[in-house]
Amino acid sequence: MNQTEERTEPDIRMIGLDLDGTVFNNQKEITAHTRQVLAEAIRQGVVVLPATGRPQEGLPGQFLSIPGVRYALTSNGARILDLTDGSVVYEQPVSWDVALEAIGEMEQYEGCCWEVYHDGKIYVDKDTYHFIRHPDMAPALWDYIRRSRIFYPDLKETIRREQWKMEKLHMMFSDTTNRDEKLLVLREHFPELSVSCATSFNMEIVSAKAGKGNGLLELGKLLGISRHQIMACGDAPNDWDMLKKVGFPVAMGNADEETKKLAAYVTRTNEEDGVAWAIEKFVLKQEKNVYEGKSI
Repeated sequence: MNQTEERTEPDIRMIGLDLDGTVFNNQKEITAHTRQVLAEAIRQGVVVLPATGRPQEGLPGQFLSIPGVRYALTSNGARILDLTDGSVVYEQPVSWDVALEAIGEMEQYEGCCWEVYHDGKIYVDKDTYHFIRHPDMAPALWDYIRRSRIFYPDLKETIRREQWKMEKLHMMFSDTTNRDEKLLVLREHFPELSVSCATSFNMEIVSAKAGKGNGLLELGKLLGISRHQIMACGDAPNDWDMLKKVGFPVAMGNADEETKKLAAYVTRTNEEDGVAWAIEKFVLKQEKNVYEGKSI
């Protein structure tokens, strides 16, 4: 939007929030101020939920403990949960046969590892998996990765025998250039899948019918909330689907330039309570004079 054009104030009834690099600061914490702002938005009747690439088991207690958080969009929109009873209200998994074909190609790549997200958890093959460390991997993320993986014997055979439906396939790379090359290959070979990344060292693969944007729109339909009433905040390419599809997309100040181009508003960084700032400005309608962000 041209900055000189008149802006219609959004009527936000739902907010989907990426976690890493967005709600979380670099220490993987949600500040007290951001928690307070999210709680106030919920108190005013807005649906606030994490919209993350993490599975159910990786959802942070810091977010879920905020009073009134009821829903969670996980695995890049492949699964949405009602946290009151743990039920799945929406899902778009990758079928076991397509997953096995993709894994067959992925396991040929060097300098990387593959993982599967199934039933809210992350599984890795007991005999072949090895942890990958990239120079850009923060200590807090490294700790989360080492704590969250479940080593499973004969994982590929289990997927085939039990015909698992995967929420997501995930890869981590020790070298970004290698990752970028393989990302293009997988996109070409598997048009039925959506391949994106959230960091310089990972690759995220879900059904082309999934995606954070599709998930937020589907949840909106269930709750009677229109696309134009949905705000999303993100910082990376795996957030593009929701930034392109919701009515009010917000990019973090620490986002890459391509991600910022998709936003109606660029807020502060994740180290500066950027999520809280955007919600105060556009949802709680609190006037700010110190920093005005950037309107696109």
